[in-house]
Amino acid sequence: MPPTPVAPITLSIPQARRLAVAGQWLPAPKGAGILDVVRHVGYLQLDPTNVVARNHLLILWSRLGKYDVDELERLRWEARELYEYSAAIVPVSDFAIHETCMRRYPNAYSFADWVNTWMRDNAALRRNVILQLRRQGPLPSRELKFAADRGWKSTGWTNERNVSRMLEFLHAKGTVVVAGRQGQQRIWDLGERWLPRSEQPLTLAEAERRVVERSARNLGVATAKEIQREFFAGGPWPGVRKAIESLVEEGKLVLAEIKGMPGERFAHADLLPPPPRRSHTTFLSPFDPLIRNRERTEAFWDFHFRLEIYVPKPKRQYGFFVMPILHGDRLVGRIDPQFDRKAGVLRINAVHWEQGAKEVPLERPLRRLAAFLGADSIKT
Repeated sequence: MPPTPVAPITLSIPQARRLAVAGQWLPAPKGAGILDVVRHVGYLQLDPTNVVARNHLLILWSRLGKYDVDELERLRWEARELYEYSAAIVPVSDFAIHETCMRRYPNAYSFADWVNTWMRDNAALRRNVILQLRRQGPLPSRELKFAADRGWKSTGWTNERNVSRMLEFLHAKGTVVVAGRQGQQRIWDLGERWLPRSEQPLTLAEAERRVVERSARNLGVATAKEIQREFFAGGPWPGVRKAIESLVEEGKLVLAEIKGMPGERFAHADLLPPPPRRSHTTFLSPFDPLIRNRERTEAFWDFHFRLEIYVPKPKRQYGFFVMPILHGDRLVGRIDPQFDRKAGVLRINAVHWEQGAKEVPLERPLRRLAAFLGADSIKT
């Protein structure tokens, strides 16, 4: 019997929030581990900020609590279940989708002519980088000392960083990969030594279908535009709307209306009905997938959130590295923590509660965070 569409549903805003939180595994199901979380969420964004811990570590902590960071490193560099792509740690289980992105780079993007021209003008640089990696890799970029026929021009920090630019473009195509790290220094190798290759690569339509279903599940309930923006690597995805319509016809996505919010949305059938309220409390990295889309965060939670790292201290409203406080399905406040590694102290500079929000106890999530960081004490 062919699949049939499910009747449209109407959700309250609290129900929509609970779907969003459930879709992000906050918290993860009992028994889930690091690999389960990354496969479910799809990516851990990499960011150098280390006021509390690196972003990718905090995303996992918010879902798992204390876990073994060494196991994460083993999954990356030994088991090779995870790898780096598009400035994120992603699961090899999604490689077929990423491979579609690699094949389309850079031609699917507005900057294609610029990149293609620069790559063509620097064909010798490309050959030399690949040849040295083939002979001597893995290698850090500082050991790839080749001149460019045409320098990379930029008003930013990438100006004349020609080997670095070449590596980034080759990385986007899967020609080279990050094969290790020395601190924050990336170690490069050939993609053919690390990445699987699909005997039957996905068509663009097949990849878009997987992207839509994954994104809809992670978002809980979302507009077509939000679904298109959610998948961290790759876009643009021109066939998203067609894939959504197909999945609605099959009953895998359900047309949804949220009371008090304009526009049509789509919920993943696997998450319905909305889960009951929970009282779990945790802190979120500023780059957590739940709140990465600031416009959606404000619409769902009435929570205006902006990173203040680059704001001069006298002009900051909340703090340097403020972490939203998630209690159940509500964003109830913001905490400004800092881990003093030398002293072994987790310092809490401030806590700001949202207007109208009921204050919730923070002792347990603070103890969980301190235990994960290896802090000896907490000072408020």
